[in-house]
Amino acid sequence: MITIYSIKKQKIMKNMKHKFQIITCIALATFCMSFSAQAQAVLSIFKKYGNDCGVTMLEASRELMKEYKIKTFKSIIFENGDNALPEIRRAINKDKGGALHIKESTKDGLLMSGYYQLLSEKANLNRYLIFKVGKANKTTLIYVEGELTPDELVELLK
Repeated sequence: MITIYSIKKQKIMKNMKHKFQIITCIALATFCMSFSAQAQAVLSIFKKYGNDCGVTMLEASRELMKEYKIKTFKSIIFENGDNALPEIRRAINKDKGGALHIKESTKDGLLMSGYYQLLSEKANLNRYLIFKVGKANKTTLIYVEGELTPDELVELLK
C-alpha cells in the first residue's frame, strides 16, 4: 500500500537526484573548460603579433607534421621583442598554471627562457610551450601539441 508519505519521499528523492545530476554536469563542464582554456593567453600572442613588421610566424600544417606526431606547431620570432615581452611573460605566467613540467631561467627577476609541458585534456596528447629571449631581445615563442614525448620534442628542436 502506497501512502502519501512514501509518494512525497519518492518525489523528494527524484528531485535530489536531478539536482545532483545538474551539479555534476556543471562541475564536469567547469573542469573541461579549465583544460581547454590552457594556453589561450599564449595563443593570443600569435594572433595579435603574427603579421607585425619584424616578426616571423610559422604555423605548420598537419600533413607536414604527421611524421613527427605533431598536431599543432606554432612558432613566432620577434627580431626585437621589447614591445611584446611584457605581454608574452604575462601570457606564459597565466598559461603555465598546473603545468606538468617547468624549466625556467631568469635574469634580474625577468623570465628569459622557459620550457613547459602543459596539462592536456587527452591522455595521448602532449602540449608544450617553449620561450627564449636572446641577444638584442630577439624573442622566440613556440607552441607544440601532439603525441610526441618530451625526449622526441628535444630531438626535433636540436
